[in-house]
Amino acid sequence: MTSPYKFEPTKLDFCDDYDSFNSNHNEFSQCFGRSLLQINNWCDCQKCTILPTDRECICCSEIDILNKLRGIYKCVIENPSFSKLILDEEVIEITRKQIISKTKNKGKKKLLCNTILENKTRRYLCYKQFVFWANEWTPIGKGNRVVIPACVINVIRTKYAEEDGQYTGFKNSKIPY
Repeated sequence: MTSPYKFEPTKLDFCDDYDSFNSNHNEFSQCFGRSLLQINNWCDCQKCTILPTDRECICCSEIDILNKLRGIYKCVIENPSFSKLILDEEVIEITRKQIISKTKNKGKKKLLCNTILENKTRRYLCYKQFVFWANEWTPIGKGNRVVIPACVINVIRTKYAEEDGQYTGFKNSKIPY
Protein backbone atom coordinates (compact mmCIF):
# COMPACT_ATOMS: atom_id res chain seq x y z
CA MET A 1 0.00 0.00 0.00
CA THR A 2 1.31 3.44 -0.88
CA SER A 3 1.07 6.39 1.47
CA PRO A 4 -0.40 9.56 0.03
CA TYR A 5 1.61 12.77 0.37
CA LYS A 6 4.73 10.80 1.32
CA PHE A 7 6.96 13.03 -0.77
CA GLU A 8 5.29 16.37 -0.07
CA PRO A 9 7.80 19.00 1.07
CA THR A 10 7.80 20.04 4.71
CA LYS A 11 8.94 23.27 6.34
CA LEU A 12 12.24 21.56 7.11
CA ASP A 13 12.89 21.12 3.39
CA PHE A 14 12.80 24.88 2.86
CA CYS A 15 14.78 26.00 5.88
CA ASP A 16 17.92 24.11 6.95
CA ASP A 17 18.06 25.96 10.24
CA TYR A 18 14.38 25.68 11.15
CA ASP A 19 14.93 25.70 14.93
CA SER A 20 17.07 28.83 14.70
CA PHE A 21 14.49 30.51 12.49
CA ASN A 22 11.73 29.68 14.98
CA SER A 23 13.71 30.92 17.97
CA ASN A 24 14.44 34.23 16.21
CA HIS A 25 10.78 34.57 15.28
CA ASN A 26 9.71 33.82 18.86
CA GLU A 27 12.25 36.33 20.19
CA PHE A 28 10.72 39.04 18.01
CA SER A 29 7.17 38.10 18.99
CA GLN A 30 8.13 38.41 22.68
CA CYS A 31 9.01 42.08 22.02
CA PHE A 32 5.81 42.78 20.11
CA GLY A 33 3.77 45.58 21.71
CA ARG A 34 6.42 46.67 24.22
CA SER A 35 6.37 50.30 23.14
CA LEU A 36 2.74 50.37 24.32
CA LEU A 37 3.33 48.63 27.68
CA GLN A 38 4.41 49.95 31.05
CA ILE A 39 8.19 49.78 31.47
CA ASN A 40 8.00 47.44 34.46
CA ASN A 41 6.40 44.82 32.17
CA TRP A 42 9.68 44.30 30.29
CA CYS A 43 12.51 46.21 32.03
CA ASP A 44 14.32 44.44 34.88
CA CYS A 45 17.11 46.97 35.46
CA GLN A 46 14.67 49.82 36.20
CA LYS A 47 16.72 52.27 34.08
CA CYS A 48 14.98 51.88 30.71
CA THR A 49 12.61 54.30 29.02
CA ILE A 50 9.94 53.59 26.43
CA LEU A 51 11.34 54.06 22.93
CA PRO A 52 9.29 54.53 19.74
CA THR A 53 9.53 50.97 18.38
CA ASP A 54 9.05 47.55 19.97
CA ARG A 55 12.45 46.47 18.67
CA GLU A 56 14.18 49.27 20.62
CA CYS A 57 12.36 48.46 23.87
CA ILE A 58 14.88 45.96 25.18
CA CYS A 59 16.52 45.82 28.60
CA CYS A 60 20.21 45.09 29.19
CA SER A 61 19.15 42.13 31.36
CA GLU A 62 17.71 40.42 28.25
CA ILE A 63 20.98 40.42 26.30
CA ASP A 64 23.19 37.49 27.25
CA ILE A 65 26.44 39.11 26.14
CA LEU A 66 25.85 41.93 28.67
CA ASN A 67 25.61 39.61 31.71
CA LYS A 68 29.38 39.69 32.14
CA LEU A 69 29.48 43.50 31.89
CA ARG A 70 26.61 43.92 34.34
CA GLY A 71 28.44 41.75 36.87
CA ILE A 72 27.12 42.50 40.35
CA TYR A 73 25.09 45.48 39.15
CA LYS A 74 21.42 45.42 38.23
CA CYS A 75 22.07 47.50 35.11
CA VAL A 76 25.04 47.71 32.74
CA ILE A 77 25.12 51.51 33.13
CA GLU A 78 25.86 51.07 36.86
CA ASN A 79 29.16 49.35 36.05
CA PRO A 80 31.86 52.00 36.76
CA SER A 81 33.57 51.07 33.48
CA PHE A 82 30.50 52.23 31.56
CA SER A 83 31.00 55.88 32.56
CA LYS A 84 34.74 55.71 31.86
CA LEU A 85 34.57 53.89 28.53
CA ILE A 86 31.33 55.17 27.04
CA LEU A 87 30.56 58.64 28.42
CA ASP A 88 34.01 60.10 29.14
CA GLU A 89 34.87 63.04 26.84
CA GLU A 90 38.52 61.99 26.41
CA VAL A 91 37.55 58.44 25.44
CA ILE A 92 34.98 59.82 22.99
CA GLU A 93 37.74 61.96 21.44
CA ILE A 94 40.03 58.92 21.09
CA THR A 95 37.18 56.93 19.53
CA ARG A 96 36.54 59.80 17.09
CA LYS A 97 40.18 59.89 16.00
CA GLN A 98 40.29 56.10 15.58
CA ILE A 99 37.20 56.12 13.37
CA ILE A 100 38.57 59.05 11.32
CA SER A 101 41.81 57.16 10.70
CA LYS A 102 40.05 53.92 9.71
CA THR A 103 36.96 55.01 7.79
CA LYS A 104 36.87 55.27 4.02
CA ASN A 105 33.42 56.88 4.12
CA LYS A 106 34.02 60.53 3.15
CA GLY A 107 30.73 61.74 4.64
CA LYS A 108 31.44 60.10 7.99
CA LYS A 109 35.01 61.41 7.97
CA LYS A 110 33.83 64.97 7.24
CA LEU A 111 31.25 64.79 10.05
CA LEU A 112 33.83 63.50 12.54
CA CYS A 113 36.52 66.02 11.50
CA ASN A 114 34.46 69.02 12.65
CA THR A 115 36.31 70.82 15.43
CA ILE A 116 33.10 71.32 17.40
CA LEU A 117 31.19 68.07 17.80
CA GLU A 118 27.42 68.15 17.80
CA ASN A 119 25.58 66.08 20.40
CA LYS A 120 24.32 63.85 17.57
CA THR A 121 27.92 62.96 16.73
CA ARG A 122 28.78 62.41 20.39
CA ARG A 123 25.84 60.01 20.73
CA TYR A 124 26.98 58.14 17.62
CA LEU A 125 30.46 57.76 19.12
CA CYS A 126 29.03 56.60 22.47
CA TYR A 127 26.85 54.00 20.73
CA LYS A 128 29.79 52.81 18.66
CA GLN A 129 31.99 52.56 21.74
CA PHE A 130 29.29 50.69 23.69
CA VAL A 131 28.85 48.06 20.96
CA PHE A 132 32.62 47.65 20.75
CA TRP A 133 32.87 47.23 24.56
CA ALA A 134 29.91 44.83 24.69
CA ASN A 135 31.51 42.66 22.01
CA GLU A 136 34.77 42.44 23.97
CA TRP A 137 36.55 44.93 21.69
CA THR A 138 35.75 42.94 18.56
CA PRO A 139 34.26 44.99 15.72
CA ILE A 140 30.95 43.56 14.52
CA GLY A 141 31.65 44.40 10.90
CA LYS A 142 30.26 46.68 8.23
CA GLY A 143 26.52 46.48 7.84
CA ASN A 144 25.95 44.55 11.07
CA ARG A 145 23.72 46.59 13.31
CA VAL A 146 22.57 45.72 16.80
CA VAL A 147 19.85 47.14 18.98
CA ILE A 148 21.31 48.93 22.00
CA PRO A 149 19.40 48.48 25.29
CA ALA A 150 16.94 51.24 26.21
CA CYS A 151 18.79 51.95 29.47
CA VAL A 152 22.01 52.70 27.56
CA ILE A 153 20.16 54.83 25.00
CA ASN A 154 18.50 56.75 27.84
CA VAL A 155 21.73 57.65 29.67
CA ILE A 156 23.53 58.64 26.44
CA ARG A 157 20.59 60.77 25.27
CA THR A 158 20.40 62.41 28.69
CA LYS A 159 24.08 63.38 28.61
CA TYR A 160 24.09 64.43 24.93
CA ALA A 161 20.52 65.64 24.40
CA GLU A 162 19.08 67.18 21.25
CA GLU A 163 17.60 70.63 21.80
CA ASP A 164 14.39 69.67 19.99
CA GLY A 165 14.15 66.24 21.64
CA GLN A 166 13.99 64.49 18.25
CA TYR A 167 16.13 61.36 17.81
CA THR A 168 16.65 58.99 14.90
CA GLY A 169 16.40 55.61 16.66
CA PHE A 170 17.45 52.23 15.30
CA LYS A 171 17.87 51.83 11.55
CA ASN A 172 18.33 48.54 9.72
CA SER A 173 21.45 48.12 7.65
CA LYS A 174 21.29 49.29 4.03
CA ILE A 175 23.76 46.59 3.01
CA PRO A 176 21.99 43.60 1.39
CA TYR A 177 22.85 40.16 2.69
